[in-house]
Amino acid sequence: MIDNPIKDNRIVSSKTFAIRFKSFIEEVRVNDPCSEEEKEYLLNVANRLLEYQIQTATNNEEIEYLKRLKLL
Repeated sequence: MIDNPIKDNRIVSSKTFAIRFKSFIEEVRVNDPCSEEEKEYLLNVANRLLEYQIQTATNNEEIEYLKRLKLL
């Protein structure tokens, strides 16, 4: 098995950060189109961060955990 070449470049080390960030953004209520656009942008950032976390995870338990939560 090839060692993950980007594991040392993880943006966050907490395996729950991206999930918590995404949950927080999903719960934000907005009242105008501009804020809705900003919310969508932040959801996109959260999803990309989660995907990056999955790609840079080093153990299978963390990968499976993140993949399961990504589907929710």
